[in-house]
Amino acid sequence: MTRGKQKIDAQRRNAEKNQKSKGSQLEARAVGLKVICPICKVTNESVSSSLPAC
Repeated sequence: MTRGKQKIDAQRRNAEKNQKSKGSQLEARAVGLKVICPICKVTNESVSSSLPAC
C-alpha cells in the first residue's frame, strides 16, 4: 500500500511542478518579443506592426 500511495503523491507533485513552469515560459516569451525603437526608445510589444513613427 505504501508504494502505491508514494507513487500517487509523486505524480501529484510532478503535475503541480509542471503546471507552474508553463506560466514562466509565457512570461519569458513576452519579454523576448518586445521591440525597442532605436531612435525614440519606445517599446512595441506587438510583432505584427512595424516600429512606431518617430
